Amino acid sequence: MVQANFSEVIVPLKSIIESNGTTGGGTSTCLRFENLNYTVRHNTVSKCLLHNVSGTFRSGRLAAIVGPSGAGKSSLMNVLSGFRISGVTGKILINEEQVDRRRYRRLVAYNEQDADLLPNITVRETLVYTADLKMPSRVPRIKKIQMVNEIIALLGLQNCSENQTRVLSGGERKRLSIGQELVSNPKIMFFDEPTSGLDSESSYQVISFLRQLSRQDRCVISVIHQPSSDLLELFDDIYVVTGGRCLYQGSLADMIPTFADEGLICPQYYNRADFAIKMASKTNPEKEKIQKLMKRMETASLTHDSNTLQSGHTMVVEQKNVSQYAISQWKQFSILTHRTLLGTLRNFTLMVLRFIGHIMVGLIFGLVYFNVGNDGAKVITNIAYFMASLLFSVFANSMTVVLTFPMEMAVFIREYKGNSYSTTAYFFSKIVADFPSMLGGITLFQLIAYFMSDQPDDFMRILMFWFMSFTMAWFAQVYGMLCGSIFPIEVSPFLVIVTLIPCILFSGFFIRYDELSVLFQPLTYLSPFRYTFEGMSLAIYGNNRTDLACDEMFCYYRKSKRVLEMLDMEKSEFWTDVLGMLIIIVTLHVALYVSLRCKVRR
Repeated sequence: MVQANFSEVIVPLKSIIESNGTTGGGTSTCLRFENLNYTVRHNTVSKCLLHNVSGTFRSGRLAAIVGPSGAGKSSLMNVLSGFRISGVTGKILINEEQVDRRRYRRLVAYNEQDADLLPNITVRETLVYTADLKMPSRVPRIKKIQMVNEIIALLGLQNCSENQTRVLSGGERKRLSIGQELVSNPKIMFFDEPTSGLDSESSYQVISFLRQLSRQDRCVISVIHQPSSDLLELFDDIYVVTGGRCLYQGSLADMIPTFADEGLICPQYYNRADFAIKMASKTNPEKEKIQKLMKRMETASLTHDSNTLQSGHTMVVEQKNVSQYAISQWKQFSILTHRTLLGTLRNFTLMVLRFIGHIMVGLIFGLVYFNVGNDGAKVITNIAYFMASLLFSVFANSMTVVLTFPMEMAVFIREYKGNSYSTTAYFFSKIVADFPSMLGGITLFQLIAYFMSDQPDDFMRILMFWFMSFTMAWFAQVYGMLCGSIFPIEVSPFLVIVTLIPCILFSGFFIRYDELSVLFQPLTYLSPFRYTFEGMSLAIYGNNRTDLACDEMFCYYRKSKRVLEMLDMEKSEFWTDVLGMLIIIVTLHVALYVSLRCKVRR
């Protein structure tokens, strides 16, 4: 459970962070927004979720956003946090300045309701990696570790600090996600229902902690759902939303008198939050009084806006030279690669089962196709081995990532929103970190099956054959990531299979290229199976291979040239196949990068 006495821990925590030169602390912050409108478009239908809302939140005061379900609380939070920009109009000002998005993101932290965490990383490691990503490189390592220890103590996570996040309870996950936001000590902190899933005592402790954060010159705003009377008393200000409009904004103490001025009387001993939500409900019969109150709030905002404009303080601050991130992209890449490798090594499915599976399937292939590679009477069987090995390579590597990548994507999006690292750094770290396991698995499989099936014992042929198998596994891994980044996990495995079937048909194994319809022949150049199957066939039967052994009276395919003629590959070139595969792989990498960029821009 979270410790009750926060002041004993938060003061040294603040001094550690501020001494290290990170953002936050020391300067009062005023977040003001004017005439915000937020419209979403679904198919051809547009829906306005926020209608000309205005308001002010100040540092040193804990603010609550309340309202009935569907009132626009989360929409307002998403817009104010800067993570919803499409369809948004209006102004967001910090200390009467319009700040460009890059600088704004460095000032803001947003803790979402559902905490997405990497399952195989421990609590302490999660906070250490966050510190490495969000704190400048000049901060000494010992200071980062000291700060992590303080956060763990502050949030009461000592007993689970060495546990992997996949075994944490809902409350522990929530506290850990809050701890991640504390690392950068932001000036403005948004929390979306931080008490969701917690018991009453833990909820009180968490909101007490947020109150202490606000007292450290931070602007802390939280969406809260039906708080108890005790919980509500911890808040200084309240912002009531109804139908995408502001019903009330101001201090908690003034809320009931303001409602009473318009004839909306709160019963004695009634929970003030419940009363506000009841007044904001669509079923409230006091429509006219509610409309008068909303107009009163709008008038108060307009008066404030007019005074501000007359004072001449509103301005746009452009600081394009200010770095968006605390560390360089190279350091981001190094940290993310290390973290991903650690998570992969601890993932039983990705590591142990993957390698065991490749070894077992390699042995099965070796036994099924035992000694067929140098037998002129079993050429067709040997060619079938090529295609079967390619099919195993593509499905083993694509299915592994297509089932895990969507879950990692949720963490990536949350950390990207938290301004931890760039899309470019994440993209390259993911590619590099997943490479060793893919490379090791496919190498084990092919070496076992290759020698057991009695393929040519020639280094160049072995290398060429392995390289084609490797490029297919590489293609499959990136293709799985691409499908996992675009489609939800419920449909992405099915789409991988469906979209690869045509590629398999155009490989040259099931039908010769010259036997295909003229309409389909160009499609063979888009199939990775064409290049890899052709490359394998050329590696084994090309380059003037000597005659194959033959234990029967006559073997038509004893001469390797006849095998290539049968496959319509006598004029093919191995390096053309290599180039074709590399073009496909590079194209998929570009598509994956674009997909990630589009994902975070939505």
